[in-house]
Amino acid sequence: MPMTVAVLSALRKESALFFELGGEAPVTEACVDYAVRELDGVRLVAGCGGMGTINAAASAQFLVDRFHPNALLFSGIAGSLNPRIGKGDVVVGERLECLDSDMEIIAESAPHLSSFPSDERLVRLAEQELASRGFARVASVGEEGAEGGGAAYGTLAPHEPRYTTGAVATSDLFSTEPAVLESIRREYRADCEEMEGVAAAQVCARAGIPFLAVRSISNVCGEKYEELDGKVDDLVVTARLAAEVTLGVVRRM
Repeated sequence: MPMTVAVLSALRKESALFFELGGEAPVTEACVDYAVRELDGVRLVAGCGGMGTINAAASAQFLVDRFHPNALLFSGIAGSLNPRIGKGDVVVGERLECLDSDMEIIAESAPHLSSFPSDERLVRLAEQELASRGFARVASVGEEGAEGGGAAYGTLAPHEPRYTTGAVATSDLFSTEPAVLESIRREYRADCEEMEGVAAAQVCARAGIPFLAVRSISNVCGEKYEELDGKVDDLVVTARLAAEVTLGVVRRM
């Protein structure tokens, strides 16, 4: 049996590249759009499950139960919290943090984790893939201290592509208030915020399946959700970047 890798995304723009690989038409089951593909001898199962932690958890559990993957990767976009990165950069999610729950209570149940680490080997493969693409590594918020090295939540200045390996914060709320964002960065030392990753990571931790989150930066945290409507092209381009990096990781497995 070939190795099976599941790749989950929230939005169709995030999963489009996987579906474009060619093969049978996508199927919808249990509210998950998915497509089975072959990539260099690997059975790749790409799923699109919707935004938010409940959708992410349910979709990840469906892929785990249906396809028994050897690893599950989450690919998508996020807003930056690290002032050293900006649009078109990438966060390799070494650690996933939940913003909306009392995780000390949650950790009383198996797998007894209050935050969820990505698989170390998959993290290293993502770093190798990004380095091969000419991305320069910059310090994470955690490496440089709780203040993140500055007041901004991401750079808007033109720059060569960068990546960081650090913390991804997950919330079902689209946070925009400066005090909230600063609290997230200070307490969790988070490099970006999104709305699904930690839920998929927890499902994988429960199932004993290696997990990795790859997030491309589509915007700087603080922008209102409605403001993103005028940046559709940016969202598509950055979503595709995350997918390209994720495919690179799969090929290196």
